[in-house]
Amino acid sequence: MKMLINHGTIWYQVRRDRNMAQKQKLLERKTFQLAIRLSKADYAKIQQLVECGLYKSYADFLRAAVHDKLSSMELVSLTEVGPAEAERMIEDYLVKHPGPAFASEIADALGLEYKITFKTIQKLLEEGRVKKAKNDNPH
Repeated sequence: MKMLINHGTIWYQVRRDRNMAQKQKLLERKTFQLAIRLSKADYAKIQQLVECGLYKSYADFLRAAVHDKLSSMELVSLTEVGPAEAERMIEDYLVKHPGPAFASEIADALGLEYKITFKTIQKLLEEGRVKKAKNDNPH
């Protein structure tokens, strides 16, 4: 049996008995067409780049721009952990990375929410399990 799946404005015809991995592969092979609006100035700049031969077409430029932007970004997922697990993770991090560290650095490295990281570090400080870094700068 076949069914139609709507993905945005593109319809795919798939067999109902295919598993999810097969459906995902089908979607990954497809390309999508996007419409965007640009300012006149941006459009003119792209036009110059195309006319100079740096890009084959406007679409070629836009594909390169999207690829560059996506390559420069990192998706971050936050790990939801309880207080005991956060304590363990933070202590392990500090053992493996001796020296001063900002709470935000620890949160980013471990994928923890800032709020739980700050709260956990405060608790560890109060219990004497970690020490606050000394500020050697007299100013």
